[in-house]
Amino acid sequence: MYLSWSAYYEGASDAQYFNVLIPRLLDEIIRDTGKRPCDVGEYPTLELGIGNRSFDDVAAKICERKNEFHIIFVHADLGGRGQAANVERRREQLIQKAQEICGFDPRIAVMLSPEKELEAWALADHSAVKAALGVNVISADLMPNTPIAAENLADPKASLDAIVKSVTNRRSAARNILVRIAQEQSIDELRRANSFQAFEASLRNALGHAGFLQ
Repeated sequence: MYLSWSAYYEGASDAQYFNVLIPRLLDEIIRDTGKRPCDVGEYPTLELGIGNRSFDDVAAKICERKNEFHIIFVHADLGGRGQAANVERRREQLIQKAQEICGFDPRIAVMLSPEKELEAWALADHSAVKAALGVNVISADLMPNTPIAAENLADPKASLDAIVKSVTNRRSAARNILVRIAQEQSIDELRRANSFQAFEASLRNALGHAGFLQ
């Protein structure tokens, strides 16, 4: 069996991070609760959103290639307080548009929403951040001490930038840090974050509907 997936991302840095994290998580879930051994796609079969966020265009592309993937991840950061409902409504509009065009099944859409910004997930694992930066210590004033604390940061992106700048001045470190963190992160540690729990629940529902889980 082969599990093919696609994704809609808001930006290039989001794609860099999630294209590492998603196949790791899929592989773990399938190994633990899959109906049978399954090869997971290393990269999305179809990647959407970057450079063109028109829902009409994106929905048309989803319909054009819907037979090439089993599930689709739809990303949007939750942003500040009170924005969650608006984010959910926007994502539903995209899937509804595809449903109108070609009868696309909304049950294989996985809602992907880190609290505020994806950096809240990147900062959920102390060990991964230190390993990615090649350091043994990060100032306690800069690093949140739990995944919940990372989700509660006012500006997770700014917090990660401050951590990177505190240990290196190299631009390449800042540019590649999200990829390296995603490679190192403990999935179990991420599961302590509330928004990751909601994401994984959505993912498991989609995988179950697609016939991959027991």
